Amino acid sequence: MTSDNIGSDPLGRVLGGWTCARSHDSQGALSPCSQVGASICSKCRQVKYCSRECQAAHWKRHKPTCSSPYASKGWLPSCDKEGRPPAYLTMDDSDTMPASPRFGTDRNYLWGDLPACDILNVPTNEGVSIKNQDLNLCFAASGDPRNLIKTVNGLPLNYSGRCTLVINDHHPQVAIRNLIILGMLLDPCGPSIELAAEAALHALYSASLTSAQYDFVGEWMDRVSELGQRPSQPFHGEIKFNSDTSMEWLYPEQVGTLLQRIKAASYSKAQSEADRRRVMLSSQRLDYRELYYIHLRPRHRVGHSHWLDTGVLLPFGQPVDSFDQPNRLLYSERVEWLLVDHDNPVYAWNPLDVEKTRKEKGLPEEDSFGSLFFHIKQELMDFITRARQFHLSVRLFSVGLNLLPQVLDSAMEGTQKLMFDRVETSNVMDTTGPSSIISSWGPRLNRKNPNAALLMYSATYCGKVQGGSIQSQSRENFMKMVMELSSYLSGDQKGHKRGLEPPSQQSITRYIEAFFDTRPAFMEYLRQESVPKACGEAKVRQREIPRILPVRIGVGLKDYDRPKIGITPEEFYFVGQ
Repeated sequence: MTSDNIGSDPLGRVLGGWTCARSHDSQGALSPCSQVGASICSKCRQVKYCSRECQAAHWKRHKPTCSSPYASKGWLPSCDKEGRPPAYLTMDDSDTMPASPRFGTDRNYLWGDLPACDILNVPTNEGVSIKNQDLNLCFAASGDPRNLIKTVNGLPLNYSGRCTLVINDHHPQVAIRNLIILGMLLDPCGPSIELAAEAALHALYSASLTSAQYDFVGEWMDRVSELGQRPSQPFHGEIKFNSDTSMEWLYPEQVGTLLQRIKAASYSKAQSEADRRRVMLSSQRLDYRELYYIHLRPRHRVGHSHWLDTGVLLPFGQPVDSFDQPNRLLYSERVEWLLVDHDNPVYAWNPLDVEKTRKEKGLPEEDSFGSLFFHIKQELMDFITRARQFHLSVRLFSVGLNLLPQVLDSAMEGTQKLMFDRVETSNVMDTTGPSSIISSWGPRLNRKNPNAALLMYSATYCGKVQGGSIQSQSRENFMKMVMELSSYLSGDQKGHKRGLEPPSQQSITRYIEAFFDTRPAFMEYLRQESVPKACGEAKVRQREIPRILPVRIGVGLKDYDRPKIGITPEEFYFVGQ
């Protein structure tokens, strides 16, 4: 299954770097320039041109974004200009509660809201000995495949062990999406590494695809459907890509049925865009969007607004004319956009890693989505490179997290029980409680590996324990945190240059929790949830010092017991987006 025109430029070629932004000739005909950009637009610094002729030809199209009101340093949100209270502080139609902070089709989790994480973290755990070590890794509530990708990329290129990857998500649409995306990435007989990476990137994060990309995704839908669909039976199939790499899925029948409905659905880009814009650009959600913009730099506001307008993840200034087909992996068979209005691919990848990629590739600081494009593309290329030379066995399931161990045993009856070196469970503990997860998965940790670990995180524990929320703190403690925040953002700390302006009320509200020591309340929450007892019964222990993930972005592993921000105010800006 190959295609040589599934890249991102209008002719289906890959984007190698910061190219000339001219997309049309002076007569308005599509005619993208493929030359490297040499001179930057002095006003917006978001696009480059190879010549004055190209810049002049592109000006009519570039002018609206180059001169966007969002780019003004004096920009004010609409509620301030109109002298009215913002919607997020007013009542909804029932006059009983503030307007909802979520708008759209909730609980699909197609994009992550936490940065991709490497659940191995080889340097602080197995170290160089991992080179020849067989590994079993489980992403038991995966959402999208970003954590799997980031983890495999953390393995050395000379890794020679066998790696079994179990990826599970109970949501049928997520399960289908993971199957299609991983097939695209794992197939060694597919397109070039760079083409496959760009096609997968758009399948993951762009609302529209080029015709060639649409066909490529459709071919993968057909391939897995033909292999796995049997009436009144589980949706089960296997692809042996070569002697080293295979992908097998065992999904409930309804997942296969949903795939058939998605394939059969017929709708145009105009129809899909209408529903995406209904959610992402709703007029009643303007104040929520602009609340986010308050904390962004002017050109980053322009970039986000441009991304919302196009729905396509590309460097700023790249033409989107060729993205003329709907991405069926982000819509229901009823043409419903499957995300909420504040979902954003920016949240899915570590902003400090994205900034590092930007600097390495010489990309403009003003083009945040362009930097994200090239960072994700590089992560996908690194994954494909490893997938084509590693010994990988990928197994996909779609069941409840605590049911998965039994399903695994049933599916692998007659073989040795899988014991895992890592099990990552996302924030499922917020709905099931941590003890049930420990009871289900603690016994499945590999006792032969002293670094084996079960990973959980909570997004809602703070409301379940006394002293867990920042609102519950005394005025004295709160003011102390405000002073720390103000000092930090003003750049008063030794070794820090001046950062952001002294915090406004909105900045305090947005950033104050970065200076709140959550550990005591979290440890109390674990005690209340009987985690010590569950650990004892499962014959595992709670790790006192983290060795895989820090307690938050910007805090080092060694600083787990105090909220010490270890990054500069400049870096803090990107983390706080």
